[in-house]
Amino acid sequence: MTRQDDPGPDGPWDERTLLLTMLRYVQETAVFKVQGLDEDKARHAPIETSPLTTPAALLNHLRWVERSWVNADLFGSEDDGPWTDEDPDAELRQGLELPLDEVIRLYEEEAARTRAVFETVDLDMTMKGEHRRGIPLTARWILLHLIEETARHNGHLDLLREMADGSVGD
Repeated sequence: MTRQDDPGPDGPWDERTLLLTMLRYVQETAVFKVQGLDEDKARHAPIETSPLTTPAALLNHLRWVERSWVNADLFGSEDDGPWTDEDPDAELRQGLELPLDEVIRLYEEEAARTRAVFETVDLDMTMKGEHRRGIPLTARWILLHLIEETARHNGHLDLLREMADGSVGD
């Protein structure tokens, strides 16, 4: 995977361009980590104590996390994620059931929608959804959180991919 997360000879980027470039980079890295796995390896949980920690489940989790933060938290829409009080990990289980190509396609579609929102939204906009942490968060905070969460899970995907077939790299 060719890195495209630095400004190169064009010089420094403005804040939005920098943040969106980093978001795209971590999103593309997540997809890169699961592409090419067969269905069994995409669903294999090599860590006995974490049976839902698989490449397919984590990518599906990232899809729903982005959707929830943007739609429910930022804009105050209803959270349409598959999780419930009875099954708070439903998005992970769903990732184990869907074909890997579909998990990838759905994630790429959600990732594109997320980037499109942050291309135009006022980064100082205060979220309209429920303030889970007791304080209003801004669109900027949510965007940074999505970069952080995706990057953190990319570390997990790195290890899972290496354990699955020995692949290493970005």
